[in-house]
Amino acid sequence: MNETPFFFELGEHRLFAILHRPKSGPARHGVVLCHALAEEKLWSHRVYVSVARELAREGIAVLRFDFRGEGDSDLEFEDCGLASRTADALRAAEVLREHEPLLSGCVFLGHRLGCAVAAMATAGSGARAQGLVAWDPVASGRDYLMQILRSVLASELARTGQARTRAALLESLDAGETVVIDGYRMGSPLYRDLIGLEWSRLLEAARCPVLALNGTCEPPFWRESKRFHNRAPTMSAHTIQWLREQLA
Repeated sequence: MNETPFFFELGEHRLFAILHRPKSGPARHGVVLCHALAEEKLWSHRVYVSVARELAREGIAVLRFDFRGEGDSDLEFEDCGLASRTADALRAAEVLREHEPLLSGCVFLGHRLGCAVAAMATAGSGARAQGLVAWDPVASGRDYLMQILRSVLASELARTGQARTRAALLESLDAGETVVIDGYRMGSPLYRDLIGLEWSRLLEAARCPVLALNGTCEPPFWRESKRFHNRAPTMSAHTIQWLREQLA
């Protein structure tokens, strides 16, 4: 297969991407991969590479990229929220079509919080979305945020023997301050987006066919694990079969 790393532009910012193409001939279809958040993205990285390559073998071009504020793309983590990530995904879809001019549209594949971004992108004007694939979507942004804050408090307690309360962390975020989560500074944009995020509402707004896969069908490769996960075989197999049927 053909894999090309490059940067693409969104306004004055640059985003890092890798285009996975079929080994020979034009791509029949395209997929934009919307990754998970922060450490969940890092733990999932090899799985993303593997599924992109598997899709390329199916004749599908895949654009795998870093949202602004993460990886090798511009901006800082605390400056970015779901709105910026959705703009990134829509621009990525444009870039994919620029590289593959025979494509009439693309499928957005999201993982964890990336599912929300992918769903919001499919509802955007000009998305030309042919489908939405959601791998273990975050059902409630508020619940997800509370889980993150619990992790922050547990880390503080283990490191210092004392920790702030969750209420204190929320007060800091409400005041526009940042809170460090696994080495990333969460700021107001993402905090306020998470508070109002409900996956069920995003599904209602999606303007294309949807495949949603529950995370229980795979070991949680997006979390810290003693086992190295280089593939998500069940999710990948369901995704490929669905794409074959949907895009036939």
